[in-house]
Amino acid sequence: MRRAIAALAVLLACGDLQAQEPPNRDYKPPFKGEAVFDPRPAKRAAREAEAARLKAEEDARVQALTVDNPLNGPPPSQQEPAAAAAPATTPTPTPETTDAMPVAEGYVPDAVAAQGYVPPPPPPAVVVPLRSPVDNPRPYGYLVGDTLVQRVQLTVDGKPVELSELPRKDRFGVWISRRASRIERDPDGSRWLAMEYQIINASKDVDVISLPKLKLRTTTPDVFIEVADWPITVGAITASLVRNQGGLLPLQPDRPAPTIATAPIRHQLKLALFGLAATLTLWLGWWRWREWQAAERLPFGRARRQLAFVDAQSDEAWRLLHQAFDASAGRAIQPGTLAQLFRARPEFEAARGVIERFYAESAARFFGGQPAADGLSLPALCAELRAIERAHER
Repeated sequence: MRRAIAALAVLLACGDLQAQEPPNRDYKPPFKGEAVFDPRPAKRAAREAEAARLKAEEDARVQALTVDNPLNGPPPSQQEPAAAAAPATTPTPTPETTDAMPVAEGYVPDAVAAQGYVPPPPPPAVVVPLRSPVDNPRPYGYLVGDTLVQRVQLTVDGKPVELSELPRKDRFGVWISRRASRIERDPDGSRWLAMEYQIINASKDVDVISLPKLKLRTTTPDVFIEVADWPITVGAITASLVRNQGGLLPLQPDRPAPTIATAPIRHQLKLALFGLAATLTLWLGWWRWREWQAAERLPFGRARRQLAFVDAQSDEAWRLLHQAFDASAGRAIQPGTLAQLFRARPEFEAARGVIERFYAESAARFFGGQPAADGLSLPALCAELRAIERAHER
């Protein structure tokens, strides 16, 4: 039993020795009248100074990557060249900053005097994250199914940037869903990222929700566009308790279909009908005028108009057709000179047979004294020649 207790005491003593700080091998007992200097606090201070220097270098690197931050001064291209970096030596703290034992006034340790004292670097400047102008929707009055658009200008401190990719369709919680994202351009040339959101859940009361906070990646390395969250209110479509009095009914009737204004349609229809009537009237008038001109100017047109006022089997009717043949040929035509008629008016070749019959019956009527029993119909002949004449009218 005594041996077990002694062994346990030895183990506990060894553990305490391992947990303590290792002995200071550089410590030498001071001579009489010499100040006491313990280097252990100096090492701790050196480690702290080295950690502060590394943190300052990291902060300086982050500051250099920030794009045109107005709090960081001019851009790196416009800054004066930095002074040469100090040699990477382990800074030795001054005696005033150490936790050493009391020393004589004015005493400087040999290690400090040999290496020199390097003050710690100043604290880095505060870096403010840059944000692009954001056109947020109104923050109130939304119901389930409503859509809202948030627009973010694609600039960083006034300089245009390009997104590496557009935000995808996504759902944020139980309230909001992003439907689509697109790039819009204003008349002044500025480009905006338009993100369309939709309220996808109904609320029993007025609730405050937020559009999501975003960090958009750009094509410029280490440059992001930060969009803060935007609170909005979502309310219920109707009250949970309806009094069922007057116009407050649990179920509202359907909205009537929008009516179409028919007055403009009727006005346009009237204008179209008026234009059609005017066109037909002008066309009919032109046709009547053309017929009248032909009746006054063309030989068989005049003969046909005059035949309507005389007997079709009278001598006067035969004379009218003879005059029409003479006017068409430009000279008096006899049965022996019919070739000159067909030479002057080749279109009459189609009616050569009936024309020769007309001249034969005319000679028998006026010079033989014996008209044919089944004589030629003068109105039909005049109408046929008038049609040929009209087809070749110049």
